[in-house]
Amino acid sequence: MKISICIPTWEQHGKGNDFLNYLLHTITTQTYQHINVVISDHSVNNDIENICNLFKDKLEIIYIKNQNNRGNGPSNTNNAISHADGDIIKIMFQDDFFYQKNALELIVKKFDNNDCNWLVTGCNHTKDDGKTFFNFMVPRWNDKIIYGVNTISSPSVLSFRKNNSSFFDEDLTMLMDCEMYYQLYIKYGLPKIITDCLTTNRIHQHQISSLYNKDINSEINYVKNKHNI
Repeated sequence: MKISICIPTWEQHGKGNDFLNYLLHTITTQTYQHINVVISDHSVNNDIENICNLFKDKLEIIYIKNQNNRGNGPSNTNNAISHADGDIIKIMFQDDFFYQKNALELIVKKFDNNDCNWLVTGCNHTKDDGKTFFNFMVPRWNDKIIYGVNTISSPSVLSFRKNNSSFFDEDLTMLMDCEMYYQLYIKYGLPKIITDCLTTNRIHQHQISSLYNKDINSEINYVKNKHNI
């Protein structure tokens, strides 16, 4: 069973290179290696592509320079998903990384069961590039997730089958993850959950949630209308 790790990238105010370099390193050390990495790059320069070239002998990387809808994170993520050829789609944001070396192995084992269409995993957070970790989360479903009550965490905890592909809503920012989880729930029911902490979310000043300056209620009203709730 092949895993496509889908990574949307951009400059991230000069930190994108370092973030991606570390993420790719944590992929090279995974115990499960029937994988490829699909990178959709919104950057205006070639820095991200140069990082990918450093790993071309260690990883199968599909690199796409994406000039469509620059600055739209869901669109960039969807572009990576569209170019994936694995049996399983594993979402990873470029500023996050794998916490456990057997993360992909555990994910594949879960998908060996035919009743697993999508799953989420435990995660933690770091503010100092992995020197210390805090806020270890075990994901759980709640009926208010569509309103942004996110008890699952970021898209970097998400995997789903390619033949059941779903896409992020490109009109959303803060609720792109919660609305995606709701889409998958409507299609396939509750997610399978791996309680082990498998990924780390970076907390930094240039992450999307820190840069968001709009009224979240407009996104809540949008998803309510979209799903007639």
